[in-house]
Amino acid sequence: MPKQDAAARAVDAGAVAAQAVNDYGLNSTQAIGALRAADNATRDAQAQGCTRADFDAEHARRR
Repeated sequence: MPKQDAAARAVDAGAVAAQAVNDYGLNSTQAIGALRAADNATRDAQAQGCTRADFDAEHARRR
């Protein structure tokens, strides 16, 4: 499950980043911080072996 958990954290961080961009604009401090957090979560997930398929599966699970 660690791989699935890592993918879920990355998807969560991406959703937060998307909301921050919508709320505050792309160049806002809030959006930039959220985008960095999403990037870090994605890199962490990839380091644990997550692939595009894992991220796609997590997105599909949430629909």
